[in-house]
Amino acid sequence: MAQRPFQTGAVVNLSDGESAKDVVVCTVPARKRFDVKFLGINGFGHPTQPLFYAVHVTTRSRVGIYPIGVTGVSEIDEPEFPARFYGSQEAMLYADPKSNLVFSVARKDTAGNVRVFIDICGLLVDV
Repeated sequence: MAQRPFQTGAVVNLSDGESAKDVVVCTVPARKRFDVKFLGINGFGHPTQPLFYAVHVTTRSRVGIYPIGVTGVSEIDEPEFPARFYGSQEAMLYADPKSNLVFSVARKDTAGNVRVFIDICGLLVDV
């Protein structure tokens, strides 16, 4: 079974008033499975505004939603985004051929702008 390293990422921007957004990070190529090994988050927002992050992965034609926990928050000298939320975690997720890998960001308080970067790496495996 041939496999090769694969890495992808996306950015989610929530504008003032938006509470949630989903973006397609990638579509898995035909005849390949994406074995996700690692996820990384870098979010920029407001220290009093917790954010929810999740990855949606289709495995054997069933969509699973996997929340991502951040490991730290730090204040930064940026007026629009005074807080940085960051974290990375090992994962063992399998995305079907031709399925979309989706990343979601949500929040309760919709004041201000938020920007979140996700990076995902793993292996593309022949099926």
